[in-house]
Amino acid sequence: MEAGDGHVTDLLGAWALDACDAEEADAVAAHVRGCPSCAREAATLRQAAAALTMLTVRADTDAWLPPPAARVLTAALARRRPAPLVPAFAAPFAAAAGLLESALAEIDETAWGTPSPVRDWTISDLVAHLAATDALLAAAIGIAADPPVDPHQNTVAHSEMVIAHARTRPPAHSRELWRHGVHAIAARLRAEPALASRIVQVGGVEMAVADHLVTRAFETWIHARDIAGVIGLRLPHPLGEHLHAMSGLAARLLDQLCASHAPGLGTPASGGSPAGMVRLTLTGPGGGSWLVRVGATGRAEAAGDAARTPPAAEISLHTVEFCLLVGDRRTPGDLDVAITGDDALGRRLLTLAPALSGP
Repeated sequence: MEAGDGHVTDLLGAWALDACDAEEADAVAAHVRGCPSCAREAATLRQAAAALTMLTVRADTDAWLPPPAARVLTAALARRRPAPLVPAFAAPFAAAAGLLESALAEIDETAWGTPSPVRDWTISDLVAHLAATDALLAAAIGIAADPPVDPHQNTVAHSEMVIAHARTRPPAHSRELWRHGVHAIAARLRAEPALASRIVQVGGVEMAVADHLVTRAFETWIHARDIAGVIGLRLPHPLGEHLHAMSGLAARLLDQLCASHAPGLGTPASGGSPAGMVRLTLTGPGGGSWLVRVGATGRAEAAGDAARTPPAAEISLHTVEFCLLVGDRRTPGDLDVAITGDDALGRRLLTLAPALSGP
């Protein structure tokens, strides 16, 4: 559910149970007063919460008794915190934080040191890495830190520094560090929603804050999925609208990557590799169609605004599979993909896609 002053779907359930803090409760109440759709949903949730208080049965008598609501609520909040309240443009960021909270809720003290699929990092290290990368964005939008953080510094180097510090603390410290950063960013965005269009540089990448938030959502989802896989938990995919934002940004960045020689990618496209226009069509929730230029200057555009020149190749695959390819969690050989036209050109694009990923 979106509105001009924010996105409150993830908080409505907590609000219905009186589980929000004072700031969140005031914000949700104000939003509900001006949003008939959210007001109807909130009323339904309030009724459901009231009804649930009647659904505890005593085993010895089969009599229905109200459960200890405070105890149930305390346990629920201890396991999973609600996603932060943010303006609508940052909804993917908040939702991804909620997915990670779901995974972290299943980790006990002994599991924080379990190896993750990333580098030589443990689960605790991986969460500290997310905290470190979020901190670079936080610094770029004016959130002070002690000691100060330079948003332009290398992401991996900063992550290693934060991980080294986190290893001197209890394993779950990295979770609190990450949570603090997420909620600080959310508060900053609520205070100044116009930040969405501000161009900032984070870790050497310059783009609008709204786009940086999509990359943070993408990475948080990927690593939440990594952690869930380690502990045997299956997380749902992001919402279709959030997948669309992620895949659309990936298409635009992939266009920039493929159109020029990027360090570490080997021979530039102009050096004899296939070059031309590729139509990338993603199917399923969050799908869409973009034109990506390989070996030519340009930018990816929605299919409706396509250039007159027909694409030399067309690629079709599922949106989630494309996102996992970009996140380096799939290889081109893993994909159920259809390529028509110039097969070599299409496969070059798929081969380059994982170069967008970080650790």
